[in-house]
Amino acid sequence: MKEIIKNIKNKDFLTALKNINILLITDPKSVEKLNLKGVILQLTNRPLEARQNFFKAFEINNEHFDSSFNLGNSFMEEENYDLAEKYFKISNKIQPKNFKPYFQLGNLFLKKRDFKIAYYFFEKSLNFNKSFPTTFYNLGVALKGLNNKKKSINFFKKAIEFDKNYIDAYIALAETFREVKEFNLSKKMFENAIKINPNYPYLKGALRFVKNALCDWDNCEKDLLNLEKKIFEKKKVCTPWQGLTFFSNPEVLMKNTILSIGRQEKRLISITNKSKKIRLAYISANFCEHAVSNQISNVFKLHDKNKFELIGIYLGTKKDFRLNEIKKNFHKFFDMSNTNTEAILNTIRNLDVDIAIDLMGFTSFNRIELFNKRCAPIQVSYLGFAGTTGLINMDYLVADKNVIFNEFEKFYSEKIIYLPHSFMPNNEDQNISEIQFSKSDFNFPKNSIIYCCFNKFYKITEEMFDLWLEILKSVENSVIWLNGAEEETKKNITQYSIRKGVDPKRIYFAKRLTNYDVYLSRHQLADIFLDTSPFSAHSTGCSSLIAGVPIVTLSGKTFANNVCSSLLRNIGLDELITKNKIDYKNKAINLGKNPEQLRNIKKTLKENFLKKPLFNSELYVQNLEKAFIEIYNIKIKNYSTKNIYIN
Repeated sequence: MKEIIKNIKNKDFLTALKNINILLITDPKSVEKLNLKGVILQLTNRPLEARQNFFKAFEINNEHFDSSFNLGNSFMEEENYDLAEKYFKISNKIQPKNFKPYFQLGNLFLKKRDFKIAYYFFEKSLNFNKSFPTTFYNLGVALKGLNNKKKSINFFKKAIEFDKNYIDAYIALAETFREVKEFNLSKKMFENAIKINPNYPYLKGALRFVKNALCDWDNCEKDLLNLEKKIFEKKKVCTPWQGLTFFSNPEVLMKNTILSIGRQEKRLISITNKSKKIRLAYISANFCEHAVSNQISNVFKLHDKNKFELIGIYLGTKKDFRLNEIKKNFHKFFDMSNTNTEAILNTIRNLDVDIAIDLMGFTSFNRIELFNKRCAPIQVSYLGFAGTTGLINMDYLVADKNVIFNEFEKFYSEKIIYLPHSFMPNNEDQNISEIQFSKSDFNFPKNSIIYCCFNKFYKITEEMFDLWLEILKSVENSVIWLNGAEEETKKNITQYSIRKGVDPKRIYFAKRLTNYDVYLSRHQLADIFLDTSPFSAHSTGCSSLIAGVPIVTLSGKTFANNVCSSLLRNIGLDELITKNKIDYKNKAINLGKNPEQLRNIKKTLKENFLKKPLFNSELYVQNLEKAFIEIYNIKIKNYSTKNIYIN
């Protein structure tokens, strides 16, 4: 047996297997030898034969810990969680003070996304081994799943105390700091992780992203060129979402996104729904109070319920008033936030869904794997992610001719549904608070021109900020109003402005508001919204137009870049769409210097709010439904997917 153990340590598995078989000839009922043979077979990627040997050992002695524990691992590997749980619990009864069964039960419930039970088992595991770093790490993961991010930070730190090179713990800590907007701490943790392994997947992009959130632009251009080079070398260096913020080239975005998906296999499902209604499943983690729900709530409300059956699949953990309101518009609604992907997949298939609509893409809490494995006969990417999903099983992407130009269609894996107006749904019934704000409430100069940008800071590039500073220099008594920021971000912006010769007192930071109607009322104080590039304002742009504040935008080559162009064109303000940085700067300066021109544009915006299609939800839903009916009929007739043009 010692020789066999030596073979295994040397990874000479064939010799180990040969030697264990020789021993089993004379001792065929040895539980230890049968179990060891199972381990060797597992190491040679022969899982079914391995399990047979674990079973033989367990049948001979049902009090044998290793064979029962290995059976649990074997079943968990193939995602048979019920049998895995059974054998882990058996091994737990055999050795109730062994931390391993508790630990693996915790892992099992993590995979099932039942974070509460996972946390329970990891705590139990901790009672019997207080120095295993992965237990602390997994406790942090479970707490994040329970939306207790601040407490999870302590467990990630504890994991690092026991293992100074625990790179996954550093990354989890960095990501959690980023999510709670402690960007400077996030940056430090990503830097620590890079010191351990500079080639670890996605690390360099994550560090650049958090630096952008801090408006720390040192070496930014060099970093982005390096990331782009690595993408063409097929290296995983940034997530698809981060890519939207970094790159203005749709080919780079497509290549980067495809890298993140991994294995793909073309799958087809036939329509089996016998109902006269087309069955739509909207899938999202953002049916709660969220920018996406603000945009899409009227779509759910106005869908023709005589033609369509609506199913909601909720992947989020937040329970609030908005969620309760949205649920009312669905025929069936499933809260599946704590459900593993395979179970959700089976649920959607069993519901005989015709069209599954992904509202997430690669945003937080997504389940892109549902669409990679194909959960419905027709699959549509819509609203949540302004780019290609790169999935060969994602059939369509909802867009318009302003966000995807014909020459760039080849960089989208999906066929495009071209809506006749903007792809972006809106809510024209959105209330604006009656609270009246004045410039003095925020210490703005009395007769100032207020430029604003309430996009997230990671969207603000050095190049765009330079343009803004030039605009301020050219327009007397002008200021710029930005989102609230952590102190490090404010410090970076302040120091940068000083270096560029602009008094930082001309830069204002808004406080975060939880009430959207109050946010809109406050937004009305601004004169001109300055858009970002290569990641344009999306829901924030809609908010600006609802508040009556015109947007100056810079068009580009990518979907993410052109969202404001789509909004402006469909509310009759094409003149605010610029094609290069010089025109962008000059347009903003001219508006700031010509109050009469600015008043006329605001007047046009107000009048067109009611007349133009951007804020006509009824018309929008009719066009969206035409698209859904057309792609349904294409599938029924077994025609090939094609671009859809709705007139």
